[in-house]
Amino acid sequence: MNPEGPCFKVGPSGYVHFSPQYLPVRMWTALGAFSGFAEKLVVFDRDGKKWQARVVDLPFEKSWWRVLLAHTVYNPTIPITVRWHEPRSYTLDELKQAYIRAVDEDDDILTQFVEAEELKGKIAAANSFDSLADVYQWMRTDHGDEYSV
Repeated sequence: MNPEGPCFKVGPSGYVHFSPQYLPVRMWTALGAFSGFAEKLVVFDRDGKKWQARVVDLPFEKSWWRVLLAHTVYNPTIPITVRWHEPRSYTLDELKQAYIRAVDEDDDILTQFVEAEELKGKIAAANSFDSLADVYQWMRTDHGDEYSV
């Protein structure tokens, strides 16, 4: 069983991404697969289900020399399969807290076009999954023209 439909993907180090349709990751760089990022990924779907990765299947075993190769000279794209824990229910407040935490950890990706405090205020004011999706779309827009005369 996999997540479906519109969803927010939340990961480590301030990663948040909204997808209008969940698409499973099938290919990844070896270094990305070895990093453990996918295992830390949490998916919040529109139906109120929270999905956490259980295991990521790789076509070969991770070893110190494969990690070394991926860091230095050979970082191939490899097929991966994410297997998920049974989903559990989440509250809108839980998703909003995850989004706000990501803004706090952000390295100028989420706040590229907006101020962090303004973004956090819009997240806090959202009253549905769809309104959070609207906040995400607003966040990704360059607001430079709003102040022109």
